[in-house]
Formats: sequence, structure tokens, C-alpha cells
Amino acid sequence: MNLKSLFFTDAEGTSETPNVEQPVQPVQQPINKFPTAETTTPAFTFPQATQQATPMFVPNVSVAQEHLEKTLELYQQGFDSLNQPGYDFYEYYQAVVSAGVDNPQIYQMAFTMASAMDKTITKDKLVQQSDFYISEITKVHTNYVEKGNVKKQELIQQKSHENESLVGELDLMRQQLEALKTQIADRENKLQAIDGKYGPKLVEIEGKLAANDLAKETMVNSIEKVKQGIINNLK
Repeated sequence: MNLKSLFFTDAEGTSETPNVEQPVQPVQQPINKFPTAETTTPAFTFPQATQQATPMFVPNVSVAQEHLEKTLELYQQGFDSLNQPGYDFYEYYQAVVSAGVDNPQIYQMAFTMASAMDKTITKDKLVQQSDFYISEITKVHTNYVEKGNVKKQELIQQKSHENESLVGELDLMRQQLEALKTQIADRENKLQAIDGKYGPKLVEIEGKLAANDLAKETMVNSIEKVKQGIINNLK
């Protein structure tokens, strides 16, 4: 059974054409399928179930209703595509489900009508045919699980790689930030110490400049005084 294309699409959005493996069966004349109201008037009819009571498997993880409904629909389509020629378990299943799987009388009623449609129908044959459908659907499920796990592992590895990359970048940034903080603290300390470093030197230079001015004025005044004395005292 190759029904994965019904519900498992590859990355490019393409899907494979269903290729159902048919079981080997003896050649038989075509047999009319289970009669419907449109084709015949049955000798008796099944009571219709007010609610389908098919047991549901409850997963241990949260499942979105949208995903569940879509997947169930695709499995149903796969089941329908497996329908074998003539009357077999597929038609028997449809009759029982439509009337109510929890009603024991329905099974005998459906079997009586099935025997009227196909004299070769037996309990063991129906059970054997049901195993065929279960086996084929299980193959699809297994294939889907394998592909899903491959995609899951790819995402996990991609996530791990991206996580490691970001952690490495953050560690490098933190190291650079710590180095920058150290540089900032060093510059702040140097800035606070700059007055103490240059203040004494500036005071010394300013004192020397003031002394230079005073020495010059003293010397010039002394010379000017002598010069004026010459002018005043020499004839």
C-alpha cells in the first residue's frame, strides 16, 4: 500500500500517486456490491445509529482538531481506495458502522445480508479480509511515522545548530562587553587622575613664567634707573 501521498507531502509540495498493492485473490465473477436504497429494495433494513460509536485512540499529546479531522479524512480515503472487487469486509464494515458498532445484533444482521450477496462469505473470511485492511493502513502509518521522525530530527538538529551558534555569539559579545567595561573603567580612572598628573607640572611652568616676567621687569627697571641717572647726572 502506498497511500502516503494522500496525507504526506514533501518539501516541494508534491505528492506521489497512490499505488495500492492488491492481495492475490482467485479469479471470480463480478459480484454486485452491497445494495443501496437507490439500486434495490432490501428485505430488511438496518436501524440507523444516532451517533457513530467507533472507539477513538486518545493520544498522550495535544492534537489540534483541524489536524485530526484532516488526517482521519485522508485515512478514510485510503481505506476507500483499498476496497476490493465484489463484496468483502469493506462493505460489511460500512453496513455495521452505519447502523452502530456497539449493537451486537447488527453484526448478525449484516452477516445475513452479506451471505445473501456472496455465498462464500464466512466469519473467518471477513476476519482475514479485515486483517488485510489493517495491515495496509498500518503500513501507511509506519511510513508516515518514519518520514515524520526524519523531518523531526532534521528540525531538532537545525534548532540545535542555530542554538549553539547564537549561544557562541552571545558568549563572544559578553566577553567583548566585559573587555569594553574594563576599558571604560580604565579610562574613567585615568580621567579622574589627569588633574593630579598634569596639575603640578602646569603650576611649575606658570610659576617659572611669572618669575621670568618679574625678573625681566626687575632687570629692565634697574637698567632704566641707571639710564635715567646718566641722563640727569652727566654734563
